[in-house]
Amino acid sequence: MCAFVGTGGPAGTRALGSHGQSVSGAAVFCGRTCAAAPKVVSRRARGMTQRLRAAQDGAGLSAAEINELLKSGDGADRARGINQARFLSPNECLEALLVAVKDKNAQLRYAAVSQLAVAGKADPQRTLEIVKEIVANDSEPTVQAAAADVITGLGLPESFDLLQQLYTTSNDWMLRFSILSGLGELGDPRAYDLLVEALQTAGDDSPLIKIGALGSLGELGDPRAIETLKKFVDDADTAIAERAKAAIEMLASSNNAE
Repeated sequence: MCAFVGTGGPAGTRALGSHGQSVSGAAVFCGRTCAAAPKVVSRRARGMTQRLRAAQDGAGLSAAEINELLKSGDGADRARGINQARFLSPNECLEALLVAVKDKNAQLRYAAVSQLAVAGKADPQRTLEIVKEIVANDSEPTVQAAAADVITGLGLPESFDLLQQLYTTSNDWMLRFSILSGLGELGDPRAYDLLVEALQTAGDDSPLIKIGALGSLGELGDPRAIETLKKFVDDADTAIAERAKAAIEMLASSNNAE
């Protein structure tokens, strides 16, 4: 995924560097460690940290007990239920999280969606349908972005067409960043053209878009990306330059292995 604290994202962690004007602070955003995360994410992260710290106790609760917590009027109880769902069997965990992704609290929906990248593998097709709805209809951009990250983590064959459509129709940078950052993990070779186009059209005010695309080009393993990546190794933004260098090294390593 993909929670701020206490839950891991589906795509693992990717260090992104810092960007003074658009980002500030440190947090985990959609499973990717940002040395500087969006200010709004950092503020929400502080609240989520407190909720999830309160949720650490009680490992080993039954599915029935967790479902009762998820129905509670107390947000701390619901956070505890989301956190403890991971200790259930895969199918029970998925059922609990599919309740939690409808929570009235956006931070708790975010935490629940984040876990679907793992729990959703108990029923990938059903999970895909749920997260598609979340991306389309949730009112909170961070939740939408987490859902997009889950789609890449599920790795279903039809995922690329959906992600490409979402990317081209959305103006939300958070959702776009999440999609670009996950395309490398998805591994669909058709992503190459979309990633290159993203780099060509992103302005100086979109550093995270560039970073997400550069990282995924490295993961994708298409040697055609080398020339595009070289254009960014001397970028004035050190985070972009470092990501481009890392992507080139990743490509070289994967091609040598072949």
